Amino acid sequence: MSTHHTKQPLLAVKSSSLYAKRDISRFYSTQTLALDTESIHAHSPRRKPQRKEKYHRLTTKDAKGTKKSVKGYTLKSKKEHSLSVEEYNRFIFQAVQENRINKAINLMREMENKHLTPTIQTYTIIINEFSRQSDMDRANKWLNRMQRNGIIPDAHIYTTLIDGYMRQTDLDQAESIFRLMMDRNVKPTIVTYNIMMHHSARQLNMESALKFWGNLLEAGLKSDVYTFAIILHGLGQEGRVDEAWRVFKTMEEEKVDVNEVVATTLMGMHVKQHDNEYTIQLFNKFFNPNDSQLKATHHTRNILLNAIIGKADNEAITKYYNLYKSNVADKTHKNALFVGANVYTYTTFMRAFLRRNNLPMVSQVYADMMAQHIQPSLVTYATLMLAHAYVPDPESCQRILTELRKNGLELNAVIYTITMRAWAKAGRWEKVKSVYDEMKNNGIEPTKLTMEVLRYGRSRSGDI
Repeated sequence: MSTHHTKQPLLAVKSSSLYAKRDISRFYSTQTLALDTESIHAHSPRRKPQRKEKYHRLTTKDAKGTKKSVKGYTLKSKKEHSLSVEEYNRFIFQAVQENRINKAINLMREMENKHLTPTIQTYTIIINEFSRQSDMDRANKWLNRMQRNGIIPDAHIYTTLIDGYMRQTDLDQAESIFRLMMDRNVKPTIVTYNIMMHHSARQLNMESALKFWGNLLEAGLKSDVYTFAIILHGLGQEGRVDEAWRVFKTMEEEKVDVNEVVATTLMGMHVKQHDNEYTIQLFNKFFNPNDSQLKATHHTRNILLNAIIGKADNEAITKYYNLYKSNVADKTHKNALFVGANVYTYTTFMRAFLRRNNLPMVSQVYADMMAQHIQPSLVTYATLMLAHAYVPDPESCQRILTELRKNGLELNAVIYTITMRAWAKAGRWEKVKSVYDEMKNNGIEPTKLTMEVLRYGRSRSGDI
């Protein structure tokens, strides 16, 4: 790829915003997971098998037909032991955790064939999994089945349905479930409100997120660290830094302990504002090994790296990258910036070189990452596509978009807009329109940048 282009692209990926969304989602998922674990294990404490001879490791087959072990245990002989409802619930939950939903459903049917009655915890596991997959038709099918069997939905069930509809960006249906929950005198939990706030912030709808926060407080619930992390992240995404710090002050006044994600979110907020020196100060404040219990995550170190190389030139970034490659090659070598080979660091270097029009190094870093068998993230692909859009090489952007869709990745407006930008720069208005129509047909709402690219492509075609 050539490096002689000096014009900045019409579209630029926001400084770590997509990373931040994934990081906050991972943090938040520990709470949505409570929808299953709390309802199962609160009623049936986890027990290890008493006699090893009755159990063996579960096995499955990979794509080549080779057997491999997976987590969990199952009975060698059904005749040797009769499972209780609680034990079936644990096995069903474990199957879901291993992405074996059909196995979970078969276990549930096996329960029924043995005249064991599934509990609300059993149904919660199944409904929650389909909601996570945004498969609300099947989630509602299992809800109806549960109700036919005389089980009344509780706060966990309603909350997981709200989660599913929010994942589909169907705010109306989510609020309808919430109203139904209230009408039936089922009290929402802190998780219910956090779910609605989380998805609203993720969809860049802070007005709704703040409204739900107000509803949470009006209901007499106390904000937890998840609540504050979601609000801080959302405000940071919109560049409302002063408001975010006022929220953080409230968090301190309410004596809610800071954790790694809150600290990293504050750092990321200032990186996005190009306030790199203060970002480094925040890292030293929150993650000082001498007086802090917090441990920097991959994302924390990635934010720190962004701050350090934020104003560096190509030569300095190359030196940092070579240091990183040495760190990856030497497993015993430790560096405060790096934690082994990971997608976040590779992508950060790709983006740093891209911002300086060093397109060959973007490709080189990507190749190095693939050589380490690191799975690219959506941000990685977006960065690679932007490099192709610079040239412009719209065919490569279109090919990546097609592969991502075939692989079932959850695409967003950024990916489509980059592809539109590449076609627009190549003067192919019909392709710009085609990608835009595809995005709309897939239920992805255009952003302000999308519409700018659409207008740019139309103007280049003389269609205005």
